[in-house]
Amino acid sequence: MNRIAVAGNVVPPVYHLILEKGYRIKFKDNYIVATKNNIELIAQDFVELGGLVFLFENKGENWKVSDDKIDDCLTFIEQNQ
Repeated sequence: MNRIAVAGNVVPPVYHLILEKGYRIKFKDNYIVATKNNIELIAQDFVELGGLVFLFENKGENWKVSDDKIDDCLTFIEQNQ
């Protein structure tokens, strides 16, 4: 089994992956901002930013889910904490 955990050593690979996908990265206020074409992704850290890149590149502008899927997610979280 391979395992990756969030730690300082994952930040450089995520940073470079975002750049390799063609995003420009900058710091703005207390956030990290990645821009490409007409999209701006804003996060508090590089791992979050990588998640937003993944979400947008896979779902596009239709990234939101239905209320049923939101409820399913919240139920899962509640039952597993």
